[in-house]
Amino acid sequence: MATFAPTRPLVALGAALLVFGLALTASAQDGGELSAQELIDQAMERNALGFDSGRAQITLIVYDRAGERRERRLDVRSRRADERGATRVELTDPPEVRGQSFLFVEQAEGQDDVWMYVPAFNVTRRVEGRQKRGAFLGTHFTFADLESRDLREATYRRLPDETIGQTPVYVIEARPTDASASDYSRVVTYLRKEDQIPMRTRFFGKDGELEKTLFSEKLNTAEGGRSYIEQMTLRSEQGGYTTIVINALDPNVELPESVFSREDLGR
Repeated sequence: MATFAPTRPLVALGAALLVFGLALTASAQDGGELSAQELIDQAMERNALGFDSGRAQITLIVYDRAGERRERRLDVRSRRADERGATRVELTDPPEVRGQSFLFVEQAEGQDDVWMYVPAFNVTRRVEGRQKRGAFLGTHFTFADLESRDLREATYRRLPDETIGQTPVYVIEARPTDASASDYSRVVTYLRKEDQIPMRTRFFGKDGELEKTLFSEKLNTAEGGRSYIEQMTLRSEQGGYTTIVINALDPNVELPESVFSREDLGR
């Protein structure tokens, strides 16, 4: 649901933006002669739309490799001010995890600040280091996937256009110039030509093998006729998958800055 600058990486486009629900688009220009960077900039701009704040009710449905199902419901709020975004995620169901909260605060350089509030201990702690490579709420996303980590040094390359079903798509590959700064050797995204909605995003590990794929499964229309991704699924090559469903979306809600402070988590 957060809004990010156009230079943010495809990891953020394929994961964070979609998870937080504001994958909304306006009309797009013809991309026939556009470079890979220009297409990515368009896609990011259309995901952001310049909203100052927004709120979504989201359901996460997780199936592990054994087929066991778990469900989480989230209240997600996002705000952007002074070119910096912040997103607050609070669990609302099931009861045993209700109140657990996370705060993602975008930084101009380096990794985002990530904080977690644990109601059972009434404590807020920073998520950092190796913890960021751990699973977010037991899903197939890591904390690092959900950051807006700045990979301005990534190399973008436009691959031959393809078709997904009956839908023509642009295909863009991103490779970080500093491999140690990313969990992935490359990320390939497939943008619907008519509006740059990311229809599919593939994440390749450091060994070059495909690790997981994010599929856009259901689209809907918000106010003003703009399309957004209502349901998406991240499938792991190791087995299991996570489905994200946006149950309600309000891109016009006013949210005070205080909601996005570490001190406010748990209140």
